[in-house]
Amino acid sequence: MLMRPATDLTNHPLPLQQSPGFARALKLLGRDAVIEPLQGCGQVLVIRRALGGLGCIRFASRGPVFLPEFSIDDRASALRSARLHLVNAGPGDAAVMRRAGFLQILSPSTTAILQLDLDPDAQLARTFGKWRNAARQGMAANLRLRQRLLCPSRDGWLLDADLAQQRTKRFRALPHALSLAFAQANPGDVLVLTASEGGTPVAAMLFLRHGAMATYQIGWSGPRGRALRAHHALLLDAARRFAAMGVSQLDLGTVDTQYAPGLARFKLGSGAAAQVLGGTWARLPGWRG
Repeated sequence: MLMRPATDLTNHPLPLQQSPGFARALKLLGRDAVIEPLQGCGQVLVIRRALGGLGCIRFASRGPVFLPEFSIDDRASALRSARLHLVNAGPGDAAVMRRAGFLQILSPSTTAILQLDLDPDAQLARTFGKWRNAARQGMAANLRLRQRLLCPSRDGWLLDADLAQQRTKRFRALPHALSLAFAQANPGDVLVLTASEGGTPVAAMLFLRHGAMATYQIGWSGPRGRALRAHHALLLDAARRFAAMGVSQLDLGTVDTQYAPGLARFKLGSGAAAQVLGGTWARLPGWRG
């Protein structure tokens, strides 16, 4: 196959785990992460980890990112050239993974992707009826909605509240060290949105912006915030603000209708589309696809 020039996908809506900002944050944390071209078909952010005498494992998550005009054979050839051992694949790549010689070892998860509109009325029109009513209640609740850059000292309360809810609700998220490193490596790209009643925060959201996409990283609401539908108002406010920044999509994270049905309804009710990812795939260096 002829080698093609490297392709710059910086301005495309890249998942967080395939974005240059994520690579910079990982490097700041001492991880070995680099974005590699894929024979002109796209690119992949590769994380390399040494396993003692076993050598180095090459891992990619939510990738590779391929340009749509290339065939399955072209993509598979480019993927083999990347010498990856483990891949949490993106949506629609199962045929490519199999053609490249990978074996699926874990089934796919589902995430929620919200398309953004510069027109707030059009954004609200995307939502489901009950969600829309709750959002209108939140917007009519005289809450003070503010946006600011993440400050570790000032916003420590939100990180502590998130850790507490992770323990209570028994879930795990990306470590806060990653969000803090992302903020340091990408100034201006980690934003905290708060809803306050009087001077008291009743709900908050933390987002990581990465090019044309942003990822919903942390969400917290107290009892008063839930009663006032603060999260509905905050997400609409976030959509408006990010659309004005040129962001076209919000990744609202995993949809789990079994273990977190209320959160799943919140995400999908906002008008987000359920996107099935590609599952986890493995390939040993000697395999041939």
